[in-house]
Amino acid sequence: MSNPVYQLPIKLYFEDTDAMGIVYHANYIKYFERARTEWLRAANLHHGALMAQDVGFVIRQADIEWLSPLTLDDEIVVTAQVDTLGRSSIVLEQTILKNGELVSRAKILMVCVSISTKRPVSVPENIRKTFLSSQ
Repeated sequence: MSNPVYQLPIKLYFEDTDAMGIVYHANYIKYFERARTEWLRAANLHHGALMAQDVGFVIRQADIEWLSPLTLDDEIVVTAQVDTLGRSSIVLEQTILKNGELVSRAKILMVCVSISTKRPVSVPENIRKTFLSSQ
């Protein structure tokens, strides 16, 4: 992958952990979502602006690997990077790093849909360019 990588630092809190003091697995999905949202915001593609174009992105598939646990007070970096850009879909490679070490990785398949019809549509050109340009 030679496309730009967006990075979002996150500090983990008590609310992120389970009874064993380990970050609950579903929270990794939230961290990936947060990085995607902030990536779009950094590119000036706020959800409101997308909705004004009658487009949104839905997650069709998420393939996630948990490689090592995260715990209270860990400081992580969550990344997002375009892997493949199709006509109406985007595959993102996302990672979670702690102290530069890979702790989780995901391939996220997003589909561009019309908000009004809920059907797949082509990724608008301005958004396509944003996904491929540096942040």
